[in-house]
Amino acid sequence: MKKLNKRKIKWIIRQMGKRELGLYTIAKLQDITPQHARRVYRKYKGIRDPVLLSAGRKQIDIKEDEINLVEKAFKHYGVGAVMLEKITGMPHNKIHKILKDKGLARNEPMKQYQRKWVRYEKRHSLSLVHSDWFEFNSWKIILVEDDASRFITGYGKFKHATAENTLKVIKQSLKYGRPKQFHSDHGSVYTSNDDSNKKKGKAK
Repeated sequence: MKKLNKRKIKWIIRQMGKRELGLYTIAKLQDITPQHARRVYRKYKGIRDPVLLSAGRKQIDIKEDEINLVEKAFKHYGVGAVMLEKITGMPHNKIHKILKDKGLARNEPMKQYQRKWVRYEKRHSLSLVHSDWFEFNSWKIILVEDDASRFITGYGKFKHATAENTLKVIKQSLKYGRPKQFHSDHGSVYTSNDDSNKKKGKAK
């Protein structure tokens, strides 16, 4: 997952506000998850100049009595930070820092490197399909895409984005098989707003 800068954050806010591109499309273009795109929009919406926090964790504040407590517990029990956390009630990260500063623990490089982020994708075709509306040259375009193969199972070009047109394209996509899961945003073109269907979860 790529790190976002000010320019990319402003672009996400602008596109989310326009509602021309769907959430999944915006996230895919920025190589982030839809959940992260939604968090960015909620956090920076209405802010003209987003202020990004400095990278890295906040420095741990350690008091003298905490240092003494950890030293005594380590000398008495001779165990590591995780076990001392249960004994002292202090966070194990703080305990480990105290032990390192006192020369009672060593760095573990294999635990310090950042794990590589792996994009979530289904392995088999038709395990999951995505659908999204977007605007292109004044036309409203809808795509239905298989997550595993990236094959477009259904598409349509319309003057208006409606639930009827959505259903038409989804039915068209079923000629390649019925997917196990279907992912989209919660816009009115994908959900029913009919007052006659009061039962929760009921849609056309």
